[in-house]
Amino acid sequence: MNHFFAGALLCAASCWASAAQPEPETFIIHNGRSGHVATVMIPVGAVSNFSANAAEALVGSDPQVESMRLSGDVRIQVIGQRQPITITADNVLLELTANEKSTPAPLELPHPAGTSIRSRSSESVHGRRAAQTFLGNVSFTVDTVAGAMQIRADNVEHRTGAGPGV
Repeated sequence: MNHFFAGALLCAASCWASAAQPEPETFIIHNGRSGHVATVMIPVGAVSNFSANAAEALVGSDPQVESMRLSGDVRIQVIGQRQPITITADNVLLELTANEKSTPAPLELPHPAGTSIRSRSSESVHGRRAAQTFLGNVSFTVDTVAGAMQIRADNVEHRTGAGPGV
């Protein structure tokens, strides 16, 4: 009986701990029809982890930016201002920039998930609850703990919770 009670208590504590952590905000970058490679520019201090099947360092003209081409099951985890951010893609150009000295105040009101996001695209398609797809010349600017992160792509699905498929 004591093992059952201990197991139930452990399960309840685990559920409480996971409920206390905010759901990640997710950006899923799909390959565009134009063959254009998506670019993600993130202050280096905001990146908590990233992985890919292949990575190639690129030499650029700006010594303040470290660029690399990531391909195959790319996953980038970012420390957002109020919640974690996850970026997934098959092929992306990642540019790591210097941290901003102070994060500027949001230019727009926070969206329902609490993060300040500024976006632009040719077309947006509403999907499931808490998911929206942006098509054509998509640009997102999202505030992180180290400054603004930018995503430029042809097709981005934005999810404000951990919904299915993440």
